[in-house]
Amino acid sequence: MTTLKASGNTQIQKLAGAIAGNIRQEGAVQISLVGASALNQAIKACIVARRFLKDDQTPSDIVVQPEFLMQNFSEPSATESREVTTIMLHIKKTEFDPNNAVSSDVPQHEEAK
Repeated sequence: MTTLKASGNTQIQKLAGAIAGNIRQEGAVQISLVGASALNQAIKACIVARRFLKDDQTPSDIVVQPEFLMQNFSEPSATESREVTTIMLHIKKTEFDPNNAVSSDVPQHEEAK
């Protein structure tokens, strides 16, 4: 499974494209991030990726599951290590269900006349 990284400066459209591409090919992807601004960018990218996936010929949706990981970081010159909480967002493909989607998520296919 591919692991993408997000930061507070991550471009939402690019991350969303990477999420959608990995979901189409592998059916799953994960995003590693640290901090509130990185989480904000990653969640926005998930929202945009859902739009990309629902516009496909066969629409699909995603499920996002967060995981909190405690990691110790120590620099060679430092005597103490510091503990950082890393968030891992596990994203998996699921069937698109228009009954459980908000109205803006339902594909608008034109009817044949």
